[in-house]
Amino acid sequence: MSRMDQDFPLSRTQAKVLLVGLVVMGIFGVALFGGLIPGLKPNYTLPATVSLNGEPYYCTTVELDWPTLLSNTTAPQMFLFHNVSFWLWLTNWGSLTGALVNGNGTEPNGTEFSFVLGAAISPIANTSLFISPDHAFAVSYRGGLLAGPWVELMVRV
Repeated sequence: MSRMDQDFPLSRTQAKVLLVGLVVMGIFGVALFGGLIPGLKPNYTLPATVSLNGEPYYCTTVELDWPTLLSNTTAPQMFLFHNVSFWLWLTNWGSLTGALVNGNGTEPNGTEFSFVLGAAISPIANTSLFISPDHAFAVSYRGGLLAGPWVELMVRV
């Protein structure tokens, strides 16, 4: 037995195969984490934040379903954002003052708050921001005729 066989238990062929395998895995790892493979780049960015009344909130924008033709409302949709459940739906879609966003926000402890956002004569509504009484979450809807179905959800950091 040669000295190399005593110190290194792999044969030369095995060592070459191991080296080639490590190089291939390294190339794949660089391609994966470098974003060269579409859709597989990890996202290490922090969620967007905003400040409301001096308090930081994580925020995201969600799109509600568009009402069907000749419909004035949508079915409630559920969104979960940072452990707060939001049920949101549109009403008054055909109104000249714009649609209203109706919703409920349920906190992890089970506390639930309801809100209506937008501008309308009937029912009377004229607000674009709802902050829960305990400041755990907030919801914003621009309102108006051209507002569309986009709603911003915010949860206190």
